Amino acid sequence: MAKQQSFGDKVKKQAKEGGAKTIKFVAAVKTGKGTYRFNQKLVKIRDEKAEEATLEAEYQRMVAEAK
Repeated sequence: MAKQQSFGDKVKKQAKEGGAKTIKFVAAVKTGKGTYRFNQKLVKIRDEKAEEATLEAEYQRMVAEAK
């Protein structure tokens, strides 16, 4: 198999994203049965000032999806 992506392509992709930081977000959500379920999602943070608000919005979205 041929290599699909070179190191140069990877660097160009990261520069194109504008230095966005990727965070693995894990939320513990209580199910209807009373047990806990751990949902995880990779979230890209572009503006560090809005990081807290972005994570709070993702948490609310994950809780809504679990119900």
